[in-house]
Amino acid sequence: MSSGFENRWQRDLNNESAIQRVKSSLAPPRELRRKLIETDRSLQSQISKLDKSIAQMSQKEKALFAKTTNAFQKHETAQANAYANELTEVRKAIKLVSSAKLALESVQGRLKTITDLGDLALTIAPVGNVVRAVRKTLQTVMPSAHTSLDEVSSSLDGLTQEIGSISGLNMSFETTSEESEKILAEASAIAESKISSKLPSIPGFDTSSGSSSEEDTSL
Repeated sequence: MSSGFENRWQRDLNNESAIQRVKSSLAPPRELRRKLIETDRSLQSQISKLDKSIAQMSQKEKALFAKTTNAFQKHETAQANAYANELTEVRKAIKLVSSAKLALESVQGRLKTITDLGDLALTIAPVGNVVRAVRKTLQTVMPSAHTSLDEVSSSLDGLTQEIGSISGLNMSFETTSEESEKILAEASAIAESKISSKLPSIPGFDTSSGSSSEEDTSL
């Protein structure tokens, strides 16, 4: 009977996945915890910078909206269209940066919930993909953020290598992650919803054609 129990117990151990074995280990070593804290600080710094950028763009958006409305009221169609086109681009940038900020906040939240190596192993690849995607997205509108996010990516890359060496897992940022895609999609949807509810439509302007309805009807 004892032998049967031992055999069954051994089979259970052999069937246990690599992730499960790591999951049963103790909390991450002190060096990994230190790097997680540093990564969290870097993320918070980037989130704060994005917040400031959004605030600055929002002020510009308000000024452009006022100019656009005023120009349309005065029937200055050409000037109104110029303002409206610029306003549309600013709003696109606000949505993009807002989405990036929300994605980084999601990454930060996931890293804060890590309690053991198993959590870290499961979390690190998706959040690494998210940071890389955000960095690429911000390249055109915020080059400074793109550059500084290299630090976060490097930290996550280093963590990936260390986890792999500790756990024996073959981990890679190149692997397509459904979780990372989900994080990015949710961030984009929330940003779109918030902006749509906050920003009024541009009077007399068709954003799909980039021209005023007043101008269109006069042709």
